[in-house]
Amino acid sequence: MDIAKRYILVKIVYERTLTKEQFYEAVANSVKQYFGELGLSRIDPRIMKFDVESLTAGISCERSATSELQSALSLITGYAEMPISLLVLRVSGTVKGAAKAKK
Repeated sequence: MDIAKRYILVKIVYERTLTKEQFYEAVANSVKQYFGELGLSRIDPRIMKFDVESLTAGISCERSATSELQSALSLITGYAEMPISLLVLRVSGTVKGAAKAKK
């Protein structure tokens, strides 16, 4: 199994306050809905950083599943009966590289 990771920095557009746990729930549910339990395990999305003030999040995933995670992120349109959008700002092979998009 490929142990290399990719890091995706996303901007969250949501009208309410969102916690890291709620954000992970939205991501995991989307991945599970479109790729199943096995896909969730293979893609292995993890929230590395979550900033409530700037509404940005850093998500890691398996290198070979980057495009699948990006697809699942783009398909998230609502959470708790409110519209939500996730905009991918940057994809990088390092945490530091992904964080550069924030500056």
